[in-house]
Amino acid sequence: MRVALAIAGPYPALRGSQVLVRQLARGLRARGHEVLVVTYGRRLAGRPGPHPARLLFDAALTLRLWRRVRSAAVDVIHAHNYEAALAGLVVARASGRPLVYHGHSALAEELPTYARGAVLRAALGRVGRLLDGVVPRRADFCIAVTEELGARLRQSGVAAAHLACIAPAGMPEEVARGIAGRPPAGAPLVCYAGNLDGYQNLGFLVDVFARVRARVPAAKLVLVTHERATAALRAAPGVEVLRVRSFAEVRRRLAAAHVAVCPRTERSGFPMKLLNYMAAGKAIVAAAGSAKGLEDGVTGRIVPDGDAAAFAAAIVELLADPAARARLGAAARRAVEDPAAWERVLERIEAIYREVLARRTARLVPVACME
Repeated sequence: MRVALAIAGPYPALRGSQVLVRQLARGLRARGHEVLVVTYGRRLAGRPGPHPARLLFDAALTLRLWRRVRSAAVDVIHAHNYEAALAGLVVARASGRPLVYHGHSALAEELPTYARGAVLRAALGRVGRLLDGVVPRRADFCIAVTEELGARLRQSGVAAAHLACIAPAGMPEEVARGIAGRPPAGAPLVCYAGNLDGYQNLGFLVDVFARVRARVPAAKLVLVTHERATAALRAAPGVEVLRVRSFAEVRRRLAAAHVAVCPRTERSGFPMKLLNYMAAGKAIVAAAGSAKGLEDGVTGRIVPDGDAAAFAAAIVELLADPAARARLGAAARRAVEDPAAWERVLERIEAIYREVLARRTARLVPVACME
């Protein structure tokens, strides 16, 4: 089967959506499929979020996808996130190929986080709700990364028969690289690994860490990212921003941490960083909205969204309790070690490809018979 994986962004990149696309491409190829990854390219990116230049990037993505679909006789277009879905819809309608839309978040939640003023946030929320209600139901099939996103898609008109909720799983090769022993001796180290976009709630994390430092003055917070940090993040006391360029660097920095954190409260998405934290055997503190795949007190600590005091208290408690850190980290590691979980993800996606192709064939058969 020939599959075009499309995503509106630079590739490869140290961002959750791109990481999942990279893993799917490798997994599907290992199962014998021909996979084409269609993106903005390695360098063409611009800042995250909505801005006028992305219209040009998206037009180029649509043209690139059209050329690849036609030249390679692609069977299925598998588009990740909204702009790639819009490009995929254009190409799918023009070429007659089926489109699978892979939703990574609800735009009604995500778009407002890119704005500062209340008026603009409200406007972007309305745009997000409009797109949430229009784009996914025009695909031949939808995949949601969480049950929460799946519920939103059903409410927007996506038929339950054309929707599957498939959470990401640890890719065996990535999980195998994750473990790196105990952190070295030194200052208590808290680590966040990921992008610096608004939905990550990093302003909240800085406030949380000020509370941690009031009780553990030697503690440090390291933000491991591929992006340039804002002045506010760079100036925060006890906070260090480390800009990295490879997954290997992320793993090394994460290995040195005592506690890993995920402060985002957006509920529709799946933070891929959690799989990295779990593979590294780290004690995790996460806000309830983003604590996907975690069990409180078993594989991590889950605190209420927006509760800075509870988040700080959980970090402080873990920094003071090596045995609890080891227990939570070991349980988190075990939770992502099952290689069958990743194979089940690939099997479900293959089944979706077969379904949309069968439906397309069924639509074409009457026409062929009439001829």
